[in-house]
Amino acid sequence: MILQSLVARYEDLLERGMISKPGWGKVKVSFGLNLDKDGNVVGLLTLKTQQESGKKVVNVPRLIDVPQPVKRSVDVNSNFLCDNSTYILGVDEKGKPERSLQCFLACKEKHCQLLEEIDTPASKAIIKFFEQWNPEKVEEYLCFMDNWKDLMAGANILFYFEGKSVMEDAAICQAWQEYYDCKDGTNESICMVTGKRTSLAVLHPTIKGVRGAQAMGTSLISFNAPAFCSYGKEQGKNAPVGEYAAFAYATALNEL
Repeated sequence: MILQSLVARYEDLLERGMISKPGWGKVKVSFGLNLDKDGNVVGLLTLKTQQESGKKVVNVPRLIDVPQPVKRSVDVNSNFLCDNSTYILGVDEKGKPERSLQCFLACKEKHCQLLEEIDTPASKAIIKFFEQWNPEKVEEYLCFMDNWKDLMAGANILFYFEGKSVMEDAAICQAWQEYYDCKDGTNESICMVTGKRTSLAVLHPTIKGVRGAQAMGTSLISFNAPAFCSYGKEQGKNAPVGEYAAFAYATALNEL
């Protein structure tokens, strides 16, 4: 009943245009990676805004509607258009350069796959960036060095083209929507929230602001140990919730 009520809450807010539609989500973004038409980095735009915190005024990341972030566990899994320095630039301070390179290559593959048929200056610039970017040369860019602490802390970076967010490119947004809507039908079952046969959520979206949970958030429904599973089912299959319902209830709960 709780999940059904949250889904109903989401659909009410969506109808009123007050919440992200499926495939999109509000993410805290600190920087815009500004590219020129040849895919060269021409700067790192600060997207933070000032906010009062007690008696102080602090700079905080801006909440921006971007392609729905993936739910990561231990696997390499890239977001689209907006991610941290490990994926976008292939650099971090985790002491695992081979894994950082894997993350960058996964990010490159996803963007080239989704944008290869898109004929806009911004999409071409992103592809050219990935084709020529060398993580080993990051120290040659003063814009990265000036913001190194924030970047290494996991700050999110959004692609910009000639000073404008790529979120303003309708063709790029449409490419993402089509990709998101094209679900893998191999993991279909009856959703216990909607009662419809649909693709199931294996990993549920993160709920933020839960007391005692990790800073990055936690899942309302999860099965991360064998003792929690039954009948040979793994992860989200133990409580079959469709991807739409999982997205809807998590988005509504985070909004609340």
